[in-house]
Amino acid sequence: MQNRIVKPALAVIVVACAALAAYWYWSPYLALRSMQAAAIARDADAFNAHVDYPHLRDSLKAQLSAQMAAQTGATADAKNPLAALGAMLGRTMSDKLVDAMVRPETIMRVMQQGQFGPTAPDAGTTTDTAAPKSADSPSNKPKWIILREGTNRLVAMAEDRAGVPEKQLKIVFERSGFAQWKLTDVRMPAH
Repeated sequence: MQNRIVKPALAVIVVACAALAAYWYWSPYLALRSMQAAAIARDADAFNAHVDYPHLRDSLKAQLSAQMAAQTGATADAKNPLAALGAMLGRTMSDKLVDAMVRPETIMRVMQQGQFGPTAPDAGTTTDTAAPKSADSPSNKPKWIILREGTNRLVAMAEDRAGVPEKQLKIVFERSGFAQWKLTDVRMPAH
């Protein structure tokens, strides 16, 4: 009698553990799919639930500052007071630019198009005689290549026809809690 109760209970526990492990493993893919659906539907509330905006802004500010420092050579000429002033002004401008740029509609466009930049042309701006393709049409949606970096980080990059990973925009998700994932970083392509 006791065996008849223990075996089904043990089977239920094993199945529940397997389902929980499968959900834990697939949760970043579900989060990415949920974000894409929210971006296409232009549902900012559902989209924002998956984005850590303060972390994202800090990351982009650091990237922009590093790019500006490399381009202006401010790091090599740190003894020059004018170079230091220029670097400080550049950092302030880049911080303001990032604060203005990192908004739900901008990040949703990244998910829709797989890149920072202008949206696809409207129906009124096309000169083609064929039916215009909107940014939301299935043929314009990016295909995301997904790479895991450990158990708590997932990197997705839009498939590029050139196929050069260093020149592709990457979005980074990090686990927070058991199976909740947040977009925390957008890695800008190297130029």
